[in-house]
Amino acid sequence: MVVCRSPLRYRAVSGEMFMMPCKKWFRVGSHNHSVAEKDFAPFKAETAHSGNYTCFISTSPEVRRDFLLQIVNKTMECSSPDEDRTTLKIGAGGNITCPGHNCSSGTPTVWYKGNKSVNEMKKRGISVREGRLHLRTVYRYDSTVFFCDRVLSERGVNWTMRRSVTVKALSSLDKERPRILSPRNNMEQEVVLGTDHTLRCETHFPQADPPGDVRWVRKSSGHLVNLTMEKLEEKELEWDVRAIGKATLRKVTAQDLNGEYTCIAQNTSGNKSATIFLKKKNIVQWSSLVEYALGPLLLVTGLTIVLRVKWLEIQLILKSRWTFGKTDVGHKDFDVLLSYVWRTSSMELNSPPLRHNSAFPFKLDPLEVEIPSKRPELLLPHVLEDQWGYRLCLMERDYLPGGAYTEDVANAIQRSQMLICLLSPDYLSDNNAVFVLESAVQALLQNSGIKLLLIWTNTAPVPLVHLDPPLPVVVQKALKVLPALKWTSAANTQFWRDLRKAMPHQRLSSLPKSL
Repeated sequence: MVVCRSPLRYRAVSGEMFMMPCKKWFRVGSHNHSVAEKDFAPFKAETAHSGNYTCFISTSPEVRRDFLLQIVNKTMECSSPDEDRTTLKIGAGGNITCPGHNCSSGTPTVWYKGNKSVNEMKKRGISVREGRLHLRTVYRYDSTVFFCDRVLSERGVNWTMRRSVTVKALSSLDKERPRILSPRNNMEQEVVLGTDHTLRCETHFPQADPPGDVRWVRKSSGHLVNLTMEKLEEKELEWDVRAIGKATLRKVTAQDLNGEYTCIAQNTSGNKSATIFLKKKNIVQWSSLVEYALGPLLLVTGLTIVLRVKWLEIQLILKSRWTFGKTDVGHKDFDVLLSYVWRTSSMELNSPPLRHNSAFPFKLDPLEVEIPSKRPELLLPHVLEDQWGYRLCLMERDYLPGGAYTEDVANAIQRSQMLICLLSPDYLSDNNAVFVLESAVQALLQNSGIKLLLIWTNTAPVPLVHLDPPLPVVVQKALKVLPALKWTSAANTQFWRDLRKAMPHQRLSSLPKSL
């Protein structure tokens, strides 16, 4: 073991993120309880962390140094708001400024991404210019904590001042006011007197301008009263942040029916509001018919309960088998919207060239010609487009990045005759993929005329009850009753025959062009 006599002296700002510059370390006087690098992550610095540590800056061979950590308060004259965090756009270049840079004495600044020096990342275009870190191209995985070190001299003693900047890489930096998805403005909600009623406000915020506040207020007799809110539920999608604000009215009274209830969603770009009214729900009182035909009544009641419980499945079965083909194909732009989740090995390959015309011969065996891959997310587009002549819609290909993802999905479903989902455990665990399937099921229930086909790509069954987060109820029901096939890439199998029968009978490429 090599022991360095000169100690390391570091300072950090209270409230900022900090990471020990050690492979392994323990605090002096803590019974030699060590922390290895692989078990350690950046933490928020607090005054209690000040003290003496033993730091192993190398483990092979072991090099040990004494380490002194001092947590200081932020000085107001060299501070600016939100200097310890920044937002960068994916695909563009970006700069990261070390906090307190304007007040530095011009000493060199050393940058780290996590515990890795940026000097080891020059191949990906990272450089330091006048103390600022420049990223030639920002990637999604740059959403992390960067550290900058500067050496300060105080009474002849050198201290390393370590500051942190938390970076968030986003696809779009556009800021706009939030949107309220539900409730609609001036709508009425039925309530039962004497019972609790939850007011629910579902909103969408752009990622570049996240939720500042979602609250419910009540207006009664000209006075505004803020209702007690539950904890805000937030869920990050690819382009947006979905936030749900809830407030519960305890034991609704007749006086509560006289108020106006307004949901207000707010961020730095502005606010949106929606007002609702409450009305009493009429409960039908059934007379006692025990002395009459109790048997038939119980039978009818039982059938009604079963029908109510299974009504969603019944709707999906009926609509998936008898509504397809009733819409005007001439108003569609795609035959099939193909939904899947990329796997790493698949992303290294390119899709085959696109050709949309009616001259493609139908081949029952899609493996008679050379194909790019036997993976379903690559083989299926190749067969459907190049061999069978269908016009496919692929979200990553046919829609520009940076748009509103929810609107792009709704537009793609509206423009397609059919949706095919390649189901796998990865697909059912991906929020964006599940959102596509959920949106298509909702469109089917609204008589859109779209056809849905599920293709299970995994050999073992997927336990739906153990998924985290759990699937929406409508998706769980749809997975049970919608038409489904089991994937195989082998030649001369029933899968390809069944798939061909399930495809739209009229291809868009075969329709005559309108004058």
